[in-house]
Amino acid sequence: MDRAGDNGLDTLCACAALRSAARSATQLYDLVLQPSGLKATQFIALRSIGEAGEIAQWRFAREHAIAVETLSRRFAALRKRGLITSRTGGNHGERIYTLTDTGKEALRKAMPYWERAQSRLRQTLGDSDMQSLLQLCSATVDASRKAEQLRAVNSPSIHAAIEPEPGSPSRPIEQDSILT
Repeated sequence: MDRAGDNGLDTLCACAALRSAARSATQLYDLVLQPSGLKATQFIALRSIGEAGEIAQWRFAREHAIAVETLSRRFAALRKRGLITSRTGGNHGERIYTLTDTGKEALRKAMPYWERAQSRLRQTLGDSDMQSLLQLCSATVDASRKAEQLRAVNSPSIHAAIEPEPGSPSRPIEQDSILT
């Protein structure tokens, strides 16, 4: 396998590397959160809903880059456990979620475990790398959203705009050339 530089990192695609890192971090948080009875994804959902007071499902999905269908399944499990409640909003039947008292209590009890997982990761990475990680994650979300806005129908004219002819100098891609 090709190696990049002196650090021995495999030359993986960004998607594979990010997914691997996310799974590893999730496993750490799940392990540390285990005594609370919550998974990392459940804790994040409860914390986000709690911080917002109430949140529309579409907004949560957008802010956390989660497919609405996936979120529906996650929220259904939280509703079944009595941790969140939903109501129909005024905008085209949107679902609005809030924490129940049981959900608030579960979040309060899980917080020390979450902080312990955060601390373990920060100790392992170091403060500087932890800060860099958080900044890079935020930048990656922003870049991915911008790239998604530029997607277009897969056609030969788009490939011609994106891929320079063999032997020609590379040129930057103009947004207008992609979308026309």
